[in-house]
Amino acid sequence: MTQDLKIGDIVQVTPDKEMFGACMVVVTELKSFGIQGYVQSAGVPGQQYIRLKFDEYEPTGGKAVWVVGEQA
Repeated sequence: MTQDLKIGDIVQVTPDKEMFGACMVVVTELKSFGIQGYVQSAGVPGQQYIRLKFDEYEPTGGKAVWVVGEQA
């Protein structure tokens, strides 16, 4: 599954995953077990990073225009 994703792709967390359930996550790293990415929350400074296993997310087909930490 990770092989098809790229940095900046948007995935959605499975609904039963703790406090991040159903959140949209911007992929920042491809991992052997899945992905690492962040959730950007309105009104909250910074980003909340999360690591997800393959079975804990689904690709949305979306792409973030701006990815925190990437150089232009």
